Amino acid sequence: MKFFLAFLLLAFVLSCKQQKKETVVEQTAPPIITTPVANNTVKTYTTFINKLDTSKVTSVSIAARQFDSLFSNEDSVRADSAFVLFSVFYNKVFNFLNEQHLKDGIDYTAYVEIKNAVKTKKNQSADAHIKTLKENGFTIDISEGSTYVKQDRSGISKYIYSCVSSAMKAYLVQSDLENKEGFVEDAGLVITPTTLSKRILFWETFSKNNPSFPFAEQIKQNQKGYYTFLLEGIDNTPLFDIGTKRLSPGYKAAFEAILTTAPQSDLAGRIKPYYAALQKNDIKTAKSLLSKYKKQGIMYDYSA
Repeated sequence: MKFFLAFLLLAFVLSCKQQKKETVVEQTAPPIITTPVANNTVKTYTTFINKLDTSKVTSVSIAARQFDSLFSNEDSVRADSAFVLFSVFYNKVFNFLNEQHLKDGIDYTAYVEIKNAVKTKKNQSADAHIKTLKENGFTIDISEGSTYVKQDRSGISKYIYSCVSSAMKAYLVQSDLENKEGFVEDAGLVITPTTLSKRILFWETFSKNNPSFPFAEQIKQNQKGYYTFLLEGIDNTPLFDIGTKRLSPGYKAAFEAILTTAPQSDLAGRIKPYYAALQKNDIKTAKSLLSKYKKQGIMYDYSA
């Protein structure tokens, strides 16, 4: 459990446990601007979103529509710069929504797909809130029995994705996929080690192709988390099978797939000696390699 709790404090990732909602209150939106001030679209957009209320969920769709209005025919480099501003604004609304979600007292489990669980009845107030959330880039999810507001850009992507660069769109599409798939839940992986390795490979290639990407540091931190749980496992998805004490079939399949399909990757270069040591039951060498990777900043060190 210590791995899971420590990782949640790092704030990436893609699906961290959050908490509860706001009562929807309509706001008077600033008019959509179609002519940039002094031909500086980023400055114009900054001025616009600074006037929006981050305590109103509807502010997100307003900001997204303004983004489309200003950047649909603009240079994608400027659009990417503006998206960084939008992302900061979006996250502020997201944080506020989860603070409110804790306080509203409504049971939202009826709106979440839960296996083998008896759902509660839906109600009109929650129905309206869920609809507004989806229209503004959010949804409701559940973690360890508690519902929370989760980012889901499907409701606003049409205003954003056609304006930004191909690299930014690729980043957003992959991030959305990972957000929907999840990562960890109750100190265990909710995806297979092979899926986890594919994420690492995707971001490895992406980072090499886009060294100056605006969210490069966030990607780096996410990669450290992915590497950590791929190489060390996690409490409820351990690296070694509890019964046989051998490498878990899921991790073994992931390691072999990496070495077969992406032998020239950085990931394969790190996996190869580690996997070889594990196969020989050379735990000393395996631990030495992990220590090396942690000192290089490739993995998190939770032993400190």
